[in-house]
Amino acid sequence: MRLPMGSRVQARAASIRLATVLLVLISAAYASASHRPLPPPVVSKAPGIHPFGKGRHTWWGVRMYDATLWIVGPQWSATAPHALDIEPGRAVPSDTLVTNAIAEMRDLKLGDERQLATWRAELKKLIPNVQQGDQVVIFCSDSGRTLSYLNNSSTGAVDDPSFCPAIMSVWLHPQTKHQAVRKSLLRQ
Repeated sequence: MRLPMGSRVQARAASIRLATVLLVLISAAYASASHRPLPPPVVSKAPGIHPFGKGRHTWWGVRMYDATLWIVGPQWSATAPHALDIEPGRAVPSDTLVTNAIAEMRDLKLGDERQLATWRAELKKLIPNVQQGDQVVIFCSDSGRTLSYLNNSSTGAVDDPSFCPAIMSVWLHPQTKHQAVRKSLLRQ
């Protein structure tokens, strides 16, 4: 017995929706369960560092990046060692990453134009072009030093104690434009 054309279309659409939901659930479970290890120098400088929260930033349904906040202790503290692990969902040039970070810092009214120019120069040294699947780690030590890694290789360090709080504000500031990611990272 054949179903009428309209019923076949509806049945096919329902099957596609079900498959899509299952794929999303499986992907979400995999994404929330998997954590790539941090670079060994970060782990040695922050014994006991562990993943705290994980978030995903999408734009029009396209995964831009996954981010994991790593902390020492039971709660995130800006003064305790912490790291942000970012895994891009696509290739992005360094200039785009730096420009977007500085724009967010400017929107959040962090630093004056002179300070933003200094931070831009530091970010250009630290942040390379990234590819889908890379691991970018920004580590804030308790000494005020910022360390950056790409796929376990150091991309540099910044000794300005105002730098790490500013870059982390892109994701963790209460007024960030990335509210969904912030809530996931801070488990709110």
